[in-house]
Order: sequence, then structure tokens, then C-alpha cells
Amino acid sequence: MIKLIDVNRFIRENELTGPITSNQLFLSHTYNFHPQGLLSEDIFGLEGSVDRSKSMSWIELNCKIIHPVLYDILSKKIERRITKLISGDETYNIDDELGLVEPEEGKEGKLKGFTDLIENIDRIKFRNPDEGTRGKLINKLYDNIKNDLFFVNRLLVCSPVYRNVTITGDKEKGERVEVVTDALTSLYRRVIELSTQIRSVSGAIYDVLSYRMQLLIRDVYEEIKNRVAKKHGMIRNQMLGKRVDFSARAVIAPNPELNIGEVGIPFRSICSIFEPYLIYGITNSPYSKSIPNEFHEEVKKYLGKESLMLV
Repeated sequence: MIKLIDVNRFIRENELTGPITSNQLFLSHTYNFHPQGLLSEDIFGLEGSVDRSKSMSWIELNCKIIHPVLYDILSKKIERRITKLISGDETYNIDDELGLVEPEEGKEGKLKGFTDLIENIDRIKFRNPDEGTRGKLINKLYDNIKNDLFFVNRLLVCSPVYRNVTITGDKEKGERVEVVTDALTSLYRRVIELSTQIRSVSGAIYDVLSYRMQLLIRDVYEEIKNRVAKKHGMIRNQMLGKRVDFSARAVIAPNPELNIGEVGIPFRSICSIFEPYLIYGITNSPYSKSIPNEFHEEVKKYLGKESLMLV
């Protein structure tokens, strides 16, 4: 149900180059890719190469956050108090049976912020663990806590091929040059900026910035999920959305002129479904002599093996 990638292990086993440490896309006053940036040819490979389309890297977050997939489940289905805890809006205590509980009126709880959550995650229990799907989700959460996958401190970065930058205008021609940045690249840049800030703070400020990082990584997760899974996502467009040769699509509707067992197909659909046969029939009909030779040559190229099958 929930199978997470061990990010550190993935980086190590695939020998990824990184980390990315600069939020600058280009070297100053040029359009050469920054060697430590999100479009770096040193990290991802030369532009236009096959390696560049397959390469990945990572960003050091300089803090621990809840894995975005688990945070999405926790905040929406399991324990909404987690969000109030890590944001610092509320304080809580830990009950052996009830999990996170509110402190007595007028008193402050012992847990507040990200640091306290990280230190006590093994002690926190989630309520109603035996309720069907909820119980399965909770057990998976416990498994990920046990396997040290509940928190992450690195963010994987996909190839620039899927989030490239567009440069419009020509400076030499006196045109205004504009750099249009992909939404995902912009999110990655914000992650780098925030991770740099976190590196130099501690205490309560560290917890505040860690929570901001949690929300930012959630946005990255949502952006990638939308690109992959939605109606106009990568899987549907490039894998499931491919058209089938010589096929047609039509709406099923009644026709009182048809007998039982008969199906009517629109003429346009017939032409699409039987296109190779129609072309072959025309080029081999008594009227084919009136058709220019160039057309016959193109038909042979178009039909290919199908022309042999139709003979």
C-alpha cells in the first residue's frame, strides 16, 4: 500500500552526482549553466545528451521532515494534531493509549515543534489502529518509523529535461531577454534557499523553518504527482494516451432503422478503420491509371508490409 524509497540508499546505489548547492541557474551575466545549480551539465550531463534525460541529483535539506507521502496521509486521515504540533501552534503530551493528547487547561504540553516530534516519534501511538483501511495505514506508518523511513533529510531532483528553462528574445538584436522558469524548478530553488537558511539556525527558529520546509516539500510532491498521475499527466499522455492505428471513436446511440443484430458505423469511421484496404483498392482499381505515379509511390511507402498482405 505504501512503499517508500530509501532516498539515501537510492543515491548511494545509483551513484548520483551531487548535491545541488546553488539556486542560481546560470553563471552571472551569462546563460551558461551554473556548475552547482539545478541545470548543471557537471551534475546532469551535457545538454541534449541521453545521460541528461536519465540523470538525477539531490538537495540536502539540512533538517529532517516527515516524508511527504506519509505527511499527506497523517494530516488528512490519521492524526491532524501532527500539523499543529510541528507548526508550533499547539503543545501536546503523549498518552500510552491515546497517542497525542492536549494538556490540562492552563498548562503547556511537553511536546512542541519538529525537534520534539523527532525525539519522541517511537513513543507516539495512533488512535483506533484496528479500523479496516485506517488500521492498515497505521501499521504501514509504524513499519516506516521502524525502518527509519518516516523522516527524510534529502530531496531527490529529477532531470532538467522534465523541467527545463525557456529563454526568449535575443540581446544582440536589442530584444528584451526573458527567462521562463518551470514551476518545479522554481520550487527546487526555494528549497535550496530555505535549506541554506536552516543550516545557520537552531532552537525555536530551526523548528519554524523545518515546518516551512515540510510545507514546501509537500508542494514539490503535489507538483510531481499532478504531472505524473492527473488527466494530462505524463503516464496518461505518453503511455496510456497513445492512439491506435486504424481505429475510430464514436458515441453509441439507437437507430430505429437497424434490425436486431445489426450495428451501424458512420462512414467517416469506416474510412478510418479500413483505410489501408481502401487505399489499396483505389490504387488497384480500373481507375488507377488516371492517378499520378507519385501517388502510387507514396502509397507503397505508406502501406509497407500491409500492401503485401493485401495482395
